[in-house]
Order: sequence, then C-alpha cells, then structure tokens
Amino acid sequence: MKTNGPMPLVGGARLPLGFIGFGLVALVTACAWLAWEPSLVLQPHLHPRVVALAHLWLPGFLLSVCFGATYQLTPVVLGEPLAWERVTWGHLGLHAAGVPAMVAGFLTGRMDVAAAGGAAVAMGVILFSANVWVTFARAKRRDAIGWSLPLAGGWLVLTVLGGLLLAAMKLGLSVPVSPLGLLRAHAHAGLAGFFLTLVQGVAFQLVPMFTLGEVRRPWRVAAGLVGTQAGLVGLAGGLVMERSELVWAGAAGIAVGVALSGIELVATLGARRKRRLEPGLKAFVAGAGAVGVSVIVGGVLVWAEPGVAALRGAMGYGVAIIGGAMALMVMGMLCKIVPFLVWMRAYGPKVGRVAVPAAHTLGNAGWERAWLGLHVAGVMALGVGAMMESVVVVSAGAWMLAGGVSFFAMNAARVLGHLRVSNAAGLRLTRPTFL
Repeated sequence: MKTNGPMPLVGGARLPLGFIGFGLVALVTACAWLAWEPSLVLQPHLHPRVVALAHLWLPGFLLSVCFGATYQLTPVVLGEPLAWERVTWGHLGLHAAGVPAMVAGFLTGRMDVAAAGGAAVAMGVILFSANVWVTFARAKRRDAIGWSLPLAGGWLVLTVLGGLLLAAMKLGLSVPVSPLGLLRAHAHAGLAGFFLTLVQGVAFQLVPMFTLGEVRRPWRVAAGLVGTQAGLVGLAGGLVMERSELVWAGAAGIAVGVALSGIELVATLGARRKRRLEPGLKAFVAGAGAVGVSVIVGGVLVWAEPGVAALRGAMGYGVAIIGGAMALMVMGMLCKIVPFLVWMRAYGPKVGRVAVPAAHTLGNAGWERAWLGLHVAGVMALGVGAMMESVVVVSAGAWMLAGGVSFFAMNAARVLGHLRVSNAAGLRLTRPTFL
C-alpha cells in the first residue's frame, strides 16, 4: 500500500541492521583468517581455501551489508514501500544459514555442503531481486538512480546461477565451458554487475544527502550506467566463451561507464555545501578512486599475455577491487548509515521530549580515521605483496588490514550500543523515517 508521507524504516531498522551485523561478523572473521594465513593471497584462484575466503568476503561481508542497505534505501530511492516487507526476514534467515555452509563446504572440500549453502543464498537472492523488481514496477521513478536497483538485482541473479553451475560442474556435471572462464565471469557479474551497478546509482542519492550537495549533470549518471551495463554483457560473455574481442570491448565499455560516473561524482562533491568530509565519506571517495585504478589494472590484464606475471597481476587486481574499491566504499557509507539507523530507532521517539545526541556523535571519529589509514595501507601492501609474491609484504598488509578492521568493528559496536537506550525504555517507534 502506498504512503503519502516519508518512507518508514524497514522492519523498524532491525532488518537492515541484522544484515549489516551479520556482514560485520563475516568481515572480522575474514580479516582474522587472512592475518593468520596471509599466504592465501599468493595461492591460485581455484585453491579451495582461497575460494572459501573469497566467499566469506563477498557474500558474507559485502553482499550482506548491501542487502541491508538496499532494503532500506529502495523505498527512499523509489518513493514506494517495499512490495513484500515480511519476505525480507525469510531472506535474512536463508542468507545467514547459506553463507557459513558455503564457506565450510569450500574449506573442507565438501561440494555438496557448498552447493546446499549456495542454493540457500540463491533462494534469498531471488527473493531480494523479486522484491526490488516488483517495488520498482510499482514506483514512478525511472531515472538512472532508480534503474540501478533492478539492474543490480538482475546481475546478482546471474551471479548466483553461475556459482551454482560451477558447483554442479565440481560434482560431475559436464558443461562445454571452461571452469576458469566461468569463474571469472561469475566474479565479474558479482563485483561489477551487482556492486558497481548499485554504487553507480545509489551513490548519487547518498552523496548529495550526506554532503548537502546536488547532482550537476544527471545525463552523466545515466550514460555511465549504460556504458557499464553494455560493457558487462560483453565482458561476461567473452569470459565464458573465451572470446578475447568480446572481453576487450566489454572492458572498454566498463572503463567509459566508470569514467563518466567518476566525473559526475567529482562534480557532485564540488557542489556540496558541507565542505568538510568526514572519515566515512573520505573512505567512499578513496574507494571510488580505487575503482578507477582497478579498471586500469583490469584493462592491462586483458591485453597481457598469459603467464606468471599475468597471474600475479590478477591477484593484485582482486585485492584492489575487493579489499580496496568495494570494501572502502561500502564501509565508508556504513559510517554514515549505521549511526543514522541506530539514532532513528534509539532516539527518534524522544525528539521534542528530551535532549538527544546528534547522529554523527554516536561513533568515534578517531577510530574511523585509524581504520581508514590502516585499511588503505593494508590493501596497498597486500596488492604489492601479491604481485611481488612476497610473504613478508602480504603478512604485513594482512595485519594492518586486520588492525584497521578492529577499529572499525569497535566503532560499530559503540554505535550499536545505543540501541540499549530504546530497549531499556520500552519505547515504540512511530513511523520513523530514513530521510
């Protein structure tokens, strides 16, 4: 049913915070594991422990957080309540059960367990994507920001279908495609298809909101999204079919799309009225810069001759795009989103009755700065160490990354601790809003 006022918090903020909390647990676990076993960065793509760690990072951390944020942002962006809000709780259960099963299955070599976990995650993805698509169909907004939501959901469905096909091939299914090509297409459909598509749209809703700025040239947002979508079709198809000309054309399309989005992001930041960038927004900007670096490195790898150097570069590319670009952008926005959600739940009902703290004071800016510095240094060391095949350098990078994430986790725990205020007071939220 449509509402004429602002959109309420989805699930009273519990649902998005549930996904985000699960993702943060996965992040801390993944960083601790990498610090304990940094040599994983130097292993081949298909090594079972590398695959397990990658799934702890991607579906476990990044995807979980994006699910929570997207469920909350979809009504805000589209101006339409979620089509099936109750279904989101079932999705949370499927995801929370499926990710550990996938990681455990890959880690122990039990592909049947990994496939079962993947099936649970896939069912959750289908529920998520259908929810977003139906909400989009009911809404009137049809600009690039609105379109980014169903497009990202579509790429995510293709990503999980590719993952299930890879698992079936491991279990003995004969398919006339290269497992490595399918794996690379699976990874790019998830990273560029879902995460990048989502960021190319939602960033132009969030950045103006948090910086009091405005989008200067909406056509650049749309053109950037179109370029990326066209490029992704070519890249994914070329990787699966092992057609180098399609891979080259796809990489060029993605590069053009990212460049247009980057130009508009710079223009949007230049138009902001809130001149000082907080650590979270600095992290987001740093992550956006890492996207540009990753596109350049990826383009070089497309043209590189197969060999040891290309394999080293591929691992450095993976570190840059997962640990650098995507993690920094997602974690940077969490520094803004989580305090706001917690503030609305814990203090929203008290506004006008008692003095309440400002949302930006719930966390610790010093801890955020410590996280950002250590995270950037750690990712750079991991990337360089991977290309140099240096255990010492990747070990240093893994420990710096783990130290940075420790500060991030402490800050998140501090913010979430404010929820005890509303629980202790037994307050009931009355249509709190995100904006």
